[in-house]
Amino acid sequence: MGWRARPICRHGATHGCRNRAPRAPTHSTGGRRPSRLGRTTTEGFMEILRETLTGPGVWKGSDFASKDDVTVVLDAAQLAELGEAVRAALQAGHALDTLEREHFPLPKTESLLRDVYDQLRSGQGIVILKGIDVGLYSQQELEMIYWGIGTYLGAGVSQSVLGDRLGHVKDFTATDTHARAYRNKQELTPHTDSSDIVGLMCLRTARAGGMSIATSALAVHNELVARYPQYLEPLYEGFPYHRRGEQLPGESAVTPYRVPLFCWREGQLSCRYVRSYIETAARESKQPLTQLQTDALNCVERLTYELAFEFYLDPGEIYLINNYTVLHARTAFEDWQEPERKRHLLRLWLAAPDWRAVDSSFVAARGGIAAQAGKLPSYQGSFGSGRIATAPR
Repeated sequence: MGWRARPICRHGATHGCRNRAPRAPTHSTGGRRPSRLGRTTTEGFMEILRETLTGPGVWKGSDFASKDDVTVVLDAAQLAELGEAVRAALQAGHALDTLEREHFPLPKTESLLRDVYDQLRSGQGIVILKGIDVGLYSQQELEMIYWGIGTYLGAGVSQSVLGDRLGHVKDFTATDTHARAYRNKQELTPHTDSSDIVGLMCLRTARAGGMSIATSALAVHNELVARYPQYLEPLYEGFPYHRRGEQLPGESAVTPYRVPLFCWREGQLSCRYVRSYIETAARESKQPLTQLQTDALNCVERLTYELAFEFYLDPGEIYLINNYTVLHARTAFEDWQEPERKRHLLRLWLAAPDWRAVDSSFVAARGGIAAQAGKLPSYQGSFGSGRIATAPR
């Protein structure tokens, strides 16, 4: 394995083993307690961690010489096993959406995938799996290999109103001019998604651009504690989020509750951050952000780039992150003219067992986005009608 993980005990703890059932590790704070504020949230009191964290999940991009430092290389036996598993699954008539772990046996690879799970949950929170030769398989086979690997890490959830549990990260703007961020070629600024684990498998790269960016949210928090403590309270207090047309009938376009950017639960720090959803909610509800809130968000944005780990994915590589401890982004890209050469990644959102305690507002998004017939994952916002696009019939 290529990663340089700091040691964790077999029960998942980063500082001492109590021989208990597996759970996400607590982060060391030197024994000090977080402060409690009296402002009422959906869960009562808001706790703010005002001490720096230590542990393998706290890293800077400069800590890594290259992506090899977070890469796990599948060996020949494991690669052969993946090929055998996908051929057997297809021969048995299994469809992608109904493929379960028991339909995709990987006795030679299972232990490695358990290590990957532990590394995502209790370690650095970022892993790249390498070795799959995309030239050996059809797209259908690659999708099933990726999905099959995912069943060893969690359960795939819907990523949009399409109900797609396997997302296609491509530029769809030729047919959907207001396509959601993962379906266009513009820059994606640092953010989190709506699941426990986020996975991206590269099938084809762009002609230029499309660089991946990952940042430890725990390292960002440490910088805030050390250099910008005045921003902790507004970030923990959180912000209403715009649902970008993905709300169910009868739900409001803007959440009636605040979503904290950071939350501290059971000794674990978690992050949820999508700035465009925050700003759209403020704009369309006519409740502008205060100067302190704006400054706090600007500071977070700046720190995510200062601490970033940048790399390019190659075809066949699978990029996995802990969605609560790692922010991810992507630079804009220029695509090929030929349809068969255009940039194409496969995305998984996985709900993972025994993951971590999070704020209740995070849980609302944890199970993915509800499918809604006749809708597309696109939104015009303040520049148009503000309605979600309707799929052609």
